[in-house]
Amino acid sequence: MNLRFAICDLRLKRKTRVDRALRARIPNLYFAFCILHFAIVFAFPFCFATKAARADDLPPTLDASVAHGLEFLAAQQNLDGSFGTAQKPAMTGLSLMSFLAAGHAPDVGKYGGIVSAGVDFLVSQSQPDGSFGHNEKPMYGQGIATLALAEAYGVETSHPQRKRIAAALARAVGLIVTAQDVKKQDPYPGGWRYEPTAPDSDLSLSGWNALALRACKDAGVPVPKPAVERAAQFVLKCYLPDAKAFSYQPGGAAQVGPTGVGILCLHVLDDGNRKEAVEAAQFLRTHPIDDQSQFPYYGMYYATQAAYQSGDAVWAAVSKATFDKLLKSQTQQDGGWPETPEGAGGGRVYTTSLALLTLSIPYRLLPIYQR
Repeated sequence: MNLRFAICDLRLKRKTRVDRALRARIPNLYFAFCILHFAIVFAFPFCFATKAARADDLPPTLDASVAHGLEFLAAQQNLDGSFGTAQKPAMTGLSLMSFLAAGHAPDVGKYGGIVSAGVDFLVSQSQPDGSFGHNEKPMYGQGIATLALAEAYGVETSHPQRKRIAAALARAVGLIVTAQDVKKQDPYPGGWRYEPTAPDSDLSLSGWNALALRACKDAGVPVPKPAVERAAQFVLKCYLPDAKAFSYQPGGAAQVGPTGVGILCLHVLDDGNRKEAVEAAQFLRTHPIDDQSQFPYYGMYYATQAAYQSGDAVWAAVSKATFDKLLKSQTQQDGGWPETPEGAGGGRVYTTSLALLTLSIPYRLLPIYQR
């Protein structure tokens, strides 16, 4: 155990962060950085400590829980590389990121084939208009699938595949920006809704699509600067000064999930020092997800991601509550998590993916979520 801590500490001292702006301007350097980052993890598979979550602060069963969950998720992959039976682009995107977040890259390691097949499916679904097939609630899958492909792009070593992914991402960005440009009445401009031509916006859909744009920008895909700025402006319209939290839509009720989305988006969109993000982080500390929460897995995912961005004190409080809840609710027989009504019909693929993405935050492998 001491050796594990020593290796982790060595990694933390030697690890050099690449500035987001530099990554956006030099995609080949970004690619090399991602490959090196994953190589370090494969060389030292137990080196998962972070400055915000040191190894001795993490649950001792966390790594085993993630490994068991990935076994369940791998068994759910369909023959065409997709996951789930409904909302396949979205469920495949969430599943793909679950493997990437735990250090599994295309054609490398135990789940390399699973990852490659998932990437192949998403690329195959990319349409000339930038969408990922004809699905119910299309902008939901659009944001998640685009985000997943952008994260996979950084660790893909096949040049032909990288070209295919880059082309799909460029088309996807075009559709996301077009949907954002739809004329909307105040306070909805700058955001997204389930349909690309919707006259309003919500923070949940806007979160996925804003993260997708930032991930694409980091990967070197051209993203209009005004699109990122307008997304941040819509996020701020969902802030409630009295509650010091965020709502699903402007003027709505304060909720944990949207508050996590709002904080995370502000950090990822380079507005994390705003007072809204700082104040809302305290809301997360005092409002843990419980059994009465309407969308518990979605809420835990975003709240914990936001807590990681918000510093040690918020992270310590929120991560302990969510990790404890997720580790206790995991089905020991097969490694997955129970189905809930949330997730647009995604079933246990949805709950397991979000649980894994939440538990793997300390691994710091998905570039979009790094500080």
